Amino acid sequence: MGNDKEDSGFGFKDRAKAEETLRLLEAHEPNYRRLTVRGLLGRAKRVLSMTKAEEKIKNIKEAMEVFEAWLADLDSSKEKKADDKPDKKDKKQTDKDKNGEEQESSSDVEMEDKSEKKPPADTVPGLGFKDKETAEGTLRELEGRDPDYQRLAVKGLIGRAKRVLTCTRDETKVSNIKSALAVFDKFLDDFDSLHLARQNNPYLPLGVVRAAAAKEHAQPTEQQKAFIEAYSSVSGEYKRLRTVHETDGGNTWDIVRNSALKHLKEKHAEAKLFDDKDEPTAEHLEMLLWAYSPEPAKVKKVIPEEKEKSDRKRRSSAADDTPSKKKKEEEST
Repeated sequence: MGNDKEDSGFGFKDRAKAEETLRLLEAHEPNYRRLTVRGLLGRAKRVLSMTKAEEKIKNIKEAMEVFEAWLADLDSSKEKKADDKPDKKDKKQTDKDKNGEEQESSSDVEMEDKSEKKPPADTVPGLGFKDKETAEGTLRELEGRDPDYQRLAVKGLIGRAKRVLTCTRDETKVSNIKSALAVFDKFLDDFDSLHLARQNNPYLPLGVVRAAAAKEHAQPTEQQKAFIEAYSSVSGEYKRLRTVHETDGGNTWDIVRNSALKHLKEKHAEAKLFDDKDEPTAEHLEMLLWAYSPEPAKVKKVIPEEKEKSDRKRRSSAADDTPSKKKKEEEST
């Protein structure tokens, strides 16, 4: 598993190999492309953990950046699968894409169970790169969201903008897109210099949050109860909280959560997280009810994840769908 799959032509040994891999994958269907790229990223990370050669590490990291930007681009794409029925909405989105507007992820279509209502999208709408104003509006739309998502979304837009530039001859359009790229480049520079990645708040699994809320000394606020309800409504798929609003016209839950956690992390910066019995303290529970902990590994050990009976029944009754379910799990990691 540690090889670079040279026999298939796919690989991650350096930037050029990653770019060649993406070109080769264009001949395959979307779901295969996405799973292959995710698989290569996973293998690349494992190789990095066993490699000491600085040059090799540098090359692999550059290849990973290519794949990460491609995945971010995919997440911001609203292209339908080729066998989907086109409608007026599809045509409008296609026209939007030509103008440098972001499209919704095709993964939402691929992952949709035809027998169920389509779940909320996991990508933020309204992002684009057609000019400076659009880019600035994009950054405003991303403000307050998970830093990791902000960075990947911007990198994805940069990648798409550069591809549009290679096939555009209109000087005005080229100038406008370059102005947008300058905005995004500055954002990424600031992102690194300000170490914004450290502000990311990884989500705890829904089952752990439910178990924490069931603790005898847990006292969830009405807002925390509403958050857990929203988290449950998307079956613990935290990315979908980006398009689920707290109230009509209000912020989406990812922004609400980050705002609440910013306050709590400052307030409880020196607080003890566990008592003598390894139970989470009251201060720690306040953060757990927002699906966050400074020590997630220990939390998962001391708080058994709560499972819903309906979930288990649904899994057992859908044994024939096991392969597709495994794919979904791989996509969500």
